[in-house]
Amino acid sequence: MREELVALLERGDVDAFNEVSRRRREIVDLAGVDLTGARLDGVDLRGARLDEATLSRARLAGADLAGASLRFARLDGADLAGADLGRANLYGADLSGALLEGALLYGADVVSATFPATLRAEEVQVAVSVGIRVRHDPVVRLLERLLERA
Repeated sequence: MREELVALLERGDVDAFNEVSRRRREIVDLAGVDLTGARLDGVDLRGARLDEATLSRARLAGADLAGASLRFARLDGADLAGADLGRANLYGADLSGALLEGALLYGADVVSATFPATLRAEEVQVAVSVGIRVRHDPVVRLLERLLERA
């Protein structure tokens, strides 16, 4: 079954993947998979195991990764705009150069994760603890103004 799911993702057949994964009664295990540059906008990977997966430069805009395990995953240069990463385990994940505008990080484990240089640690902290969307919420702009004055 894993091979079938990986093949669907490699082809960018998100609708078929979402349908197959919804019917499954177990966690989708895609640990270590290489989906470099894959087009996965809107994919449903809630609770999936993607530890050490390579998703460099993948398009994951609007993807649902809530509760997914992405420990040590490579997401460098990935498009995660509007993605839900709430409660995701991003321990040691590489998100350098990733597009995170509008992404949800509420409750995510971001320990040792690498974020884009343009994203302040304070913004990540607020997004994780309060649940605002990255670079999308007026509270972030207020926070940025306060930090500039400090």
